[in-house]
Amino acid sequence: MPRPLLAVACALAAGCAAGDGLPLGAAALLIAFGVVSLALPFAGPCRPLARDTSALAAALALGAAAAAVEHRAYDTAPVRTWLAEHPDGGPVVLRGVSHADPRETDGAWIVVLDLSEIGGRPATGRVRIDVGGTARRPPLIEGDRLSLWAELRALHGLADPGAYDATAQARRDGVHAVGWCKSPALVQTGLGRGAGWLADHAARAREWSRRRIVAALPAGREQALVRAMTLGDRTALDKETSDTFRMAGTYHVLALSGAQVAMVAALLSWVLKWLGAAPVPRALVVSAALVFYCAFVGGDVPVLRSTVMAIVVVGGKALDLDGDAANLLGLAALLLLAYRPSSIGDIGFQLSFGATLGLVLLTPAIVRRLPVLRFHLELALASSLAAQAALAPALALHFHRLAPAALLLNLVAVPLSGGVLLAGFGILLVSVVAPVLVPVAAFVAWVLARGLLLSGEVVRALPWLDLRVPTPSLLPALAAFAGLIALARGCRAALALWGAGTLCLVCGWGPSTLDGRLQVTFLDVGQGDAIVVRAPTGRTWMVDTGGSFDGGFDIGETVLGPYLWSDGAPVLRALVLTHAHPDHVGGAGFLLRAFDVREVWEGIAPRHDRVYDELVASIGKAGVARRAIGRGMHANWDGVAVDVLGPVARGTQPWRTRNDDSVVLALRYGEVVLLLTGDVEAAAESAVVPPHCFALKVAHHGSRSSSTPAFLAATAPRVAVVSVGDHSRFGHPHPEVVERYRRAGIMLFRTDRDGAVRLSTDGKAVWMATHADGWEGRIR
Repeated sequence: MPRPLLAVACALAAGCAAGDGLPLGAAALLIAFGVVSLALPFAGPCRPLARDTSALAAALALGAAAAAVEHRAYDTAPVRTWLAEHPDGGPVVLRGVSHADPRETDGAWIVVLDLSEIGGRPATGRVRIDVGGTARRPPLIEGDRLSLWAELRALHGLADPGAYDATAQARRDGVHAVGWCKSPALVQTGLGRGAGWLADHAARAREWSRRRIVAALPAGREQALVRAMTLGDRTALDKETSDTFRMAGTYHVLALSGAQVAMVAALLSWVLKWLGAAPVPRALVVSAALVFYCAFVGGDVPVLRSTVMAIVVVGGKALDLDGDAANLLGLAALLLLAYRPSSIGDIGFQLSFGATLGLVLLTPAIVRRLPVLRFHLELALASSLAAQAALAPALALHFHRLAPAALLLNLVAVPLSGGVLLAGFGILLVSVVAPVLVPVAAFVAWVLARGLLLSGEVVRALPWLDLRVPTPSLLPALAAFAGLIALARGCRAALALWGAGTLCLVCGWGPSTLDGRLQVTFLDVGQGDAIVVRAPTGRTWMVDTGGSFDGGFDIGETVLGPYLWSDGAPVLRALVLTHAHPDHVGGAGFLLRAFDVREVWEGIAPRHDRVYDELVASIGKAGVARRAIGRGMHANWDGVAVDVLGPVARGTQPWRTRNDDSVVLALRYGEVVLLLTGDVEAAAESAVVPPHCFALKVAHHGSRSSSTPAFLAATAPRVAVVSVGDHSRFGHPHPEVVERYRRAGIMLFRTDRDGAVRLSTDGKAVWMATHADGWEGRIR
């Protein structure tokens, strides 16, 4: 093998991806197979091909076994055992060590705790605690011992096809449970330190540095950028700034990685060489400094990868050894995956190694095809193109986004980010040796950070440069990868193959999945409603868009968009908004920006309602037509008859949005009728003249004020779906309502337990499917 470490790393990565969740018995067999495969080449004469095959097979088997063992260790952690014994336990005292510096988001103070005790009982594991309240927050950094009162529960993410999987990410982060603490007053610190020497000194240095930068720079986006670039502290970055860099395709500059580590290594090497240090001592000092720097900035995957590679390169140069960059990358991947096999599923891991591999393998081939430019700009342009080309399938898969502007913006953003890093270190240096120069260093840092911000704002002025794309099909992705591999090997036809695959990614071309059925999917959006209606022709309508009352996250970006893109639906024929409560229209703004929405349907408009006014502004900004609907309206959605059963206008418009003003729809396809009821309560239920239906969307999330016996008798559904959040703070669905459905013999599906629920029908037969457990069956 020309690059054995890279090949073995790829095999190990494939094994780690495939082995997650395997039983321990299978892991034991895989370990035995891996050991035998490693031993075979030493048993006697062996051809190179057989030796290489044995090594790759061993890496594949051992990677799968390691992933299975890690998964098992996570599931059997003591804190998860405690949760199983106390599923509905109240507040309990937690003791442990702060795993990282706390961060603030959406008004909550987030503390990640490595446990030592739960309620006085020894227990280990990692928990993430959201601390609410407005009391003064005690000083806390990584490694501090603390205790606090909190309610613990197992993490329950939203289970939707194509959407972000919070549960899987928590597993990769080693977080076993989440919790809620009412106030910082319930957090006790000052109990000593519990970190090792390296983590302790890195955390103290990071806190000192943060105070220096905060004191030197005015609060704002520029200070947040300097903190991110210098300390790896992204907690002060607001959503607008992060979104701007994502749109521009330059978000990677905010995540410290190879460029920053290389800069630190180069500066230290130059200083030590200038001081006359010998090569080997110089390499040892630089390596030790890089390890400290990695801990200082938080030790994320890109920094770990870059640190491992830099230490190997520095050591190799000190010993006059040459190393292949791709092999060094393979070595870094081997070490990280051996330490944490689940890293293979981490987006940061994939992007970091993918971009670096693209730079190493593709840049020389691209440079040969470019003319020589002044200041070696052809090298910078080739590097930018190589990284973007290598990452295109991954960016389309995870973020449904391609950023062609990044090809040029990186030429500006990368040097500016290096300048921000140096200026940030300059602030720290002069704070110690020449405090009078702090304002000068701070001014330079602010100007460079401002320039970095402006480099991303270009895309906001030209939004068509931010390409949103559907989930890539396998064939176009493979074609794009094959083209890149051929390009790296010098094949002339490589660019045509890569271009064809990339064009298919951008346009969303791939195999058709139409089956001629009506599909209605009740998405798991927590405490809210979001229903996707896909006609037999494949065209898509949507009823409500989910959301939350606290605005904690953008449900459109995290759930609705990814689901629609994975379902191949770039166009929404109509967006029906039953009523303007945050848990029904929270994702509308994103859909209006990111999708081609042809029309918005709405019911009774309130006279003065903040959420409704914001919704109207978003619709107006998107330039989408609005249509007021009410009882008696009829429509046809590609063969699906749509009847509007409510609301009924009653004289003066209401002052604010009311549940009983919800739009109520009846969808009929062949012999099958579905009733979508919004949040109507008993009064509106009695005013509706509903048809008998096969499936019913439970009104108002299963509230006690809805689903009256008379309404259930009038509709006589066979199936009902309630869209509700896990551990709903409103107590939904109410136990009395659940019992009412059970007594009526109605099959009840719940998004908090079943995840997304899909009903599909050909007009006669009906199939149901639940995403959380993968169940699917015919029920009619």
